[in-house]
Amino acid sequence: MKRFLALLLVLLTLSGCSGFANKDNIINLLSSPKLSQRESEIVECIKAHLGREIILKYPKQGENVSPVQITDLSGDGTDQAVVMYTAPGQGGNVRMAVLTASDEGWHIDYDSEGYGTEIYKIIFANLDGENGRQIIVGYTFADSSEKILAVYSADDENIKEMEYRSCQDFIVEDVTGDDVSDIVLAGINSDNKHTQLRILSNQGNSALAVVAAKQLSVPNSRVTNIIVSDTDFSDKNAILLDYTDSYFRVYTQAVYYEDYNLKTVLDPEVVQKRWVYDYSLNSKDVDGDGFAETPTVILSDFSLSENLKFMEWTGFLYNEPVRKYYGFCEADSGIYFPLPDNWQDLVSLRYGEDKNIWQVVKISDETVLAQFDLLSTGYSYQLEDDQSMASSGTLQVRITFDESVAADQREYITNGMMYIK
Repeated sequence: MKRFLALLLVLLTLSGCSGFANKDNIINLLSSPKLSQRESEIVECIKAHLGREIILKYPKQGENVSPVQITDLSGDGTDQAVVMYTAPGQGGNVRMAVLTASDEGWHIDYDSEGYGTEIYKIIFANLDGENGRQIIVGYTFADSSEKILAVYSADDENIKEMEYRSCQDFIVEDVTGDDVSDIVLAGINSDNKHTQLRILSNQGNSALAVVAAKQLSVPNSRVTNIIVSDTDFSDKNAILLDYTDSYFRVYTQAVYYEDYNLKTVLDPEVVQKRWVYDYSLNSKDVDGDGFAETPTVILSDFSLSENLKFMEWTGFLYNEPVRKYYGFCEADSGIYFPLPDNWQDLVSLRYGEDKNIWQVVKISDETVLAQFDLLSTGYSYQLEDDQSMASSGTLQVRITFDESVAADQREYITNGMMYIK
């Protein structure tokens, strides 16, 4: 069994980018996860209804990662099942079925074709202030280049489509401050056009409406991230976006909703960096305090490789910017480690014997203060007294410290490892 698990971890590592496996790779390598008895009954109901086999579709992102979701849509205490699937002869797009249980078993309330061949994410949220919840589905395609947002309501056991919009990305959060969820989306843009950030909200009507919009100042921008954050500038959530232009520049902008307007609290001119890698450099809450931090590349003459970068994470949504972490990133692997603040301008970065060995070197005397070895997955390693092991998911990094590095510094570096891909 142990040999199988080790082999499985190796396969997952080889399937991902630089040693990290994603959900699509896992699904491709393994057979479908075993369904529970209730999930199997739901799937059998759909198959009997169609008279053919079906293929369950897994969302690419989000918290709801199962193709069979059990939830109370109507708010009456009765669970419904929402299933995303494809079926031979039923078109190439994903289909969505909604089922309800009775004494006789499951029965289908709704079954319809969606707007893409893949599921980007699926969310259940109260968008109208009533007891029930709506189904918010992001459809996409194999390359995930475009998303189609569709919103479905459940009313008296009838499922109907409320909204349909193309977008680059979207989130579902309360940003208007009325304790009811809103949809924040970044629209698509054509050549030399500007993206619009829009807030869709139910303001006492039966339909969602655009209650505020703001045009991004950069043409042809590609939005890579939308998140909400606490901010010192408003009692409402701030909306933070990361986006890129055609010259590999990354911008970060933050706004908040007030009186049907989106007010800027972080201008895109403040935080910019160049990022040429095949993944996005996005903001996130790195320390769990509710405030989002933004990664910034520190331009330095002390890095001997363009893929080894000094980087800091700074919160720009406080009254004054607060730097949370100073450290370095090995950009190909997407691994970040914090370093003690007092090391800044006193250390340089270089590779060791190969690209999987990174060294933090004291400039004054060339002492290697810390060496980071990216290890093969699925094997155990014996650690020496001057070594520690850091991990994130399937990634393992062995760190060898110089004797001059204090115990608290070693712990800080080791425990602070982040995977940013």
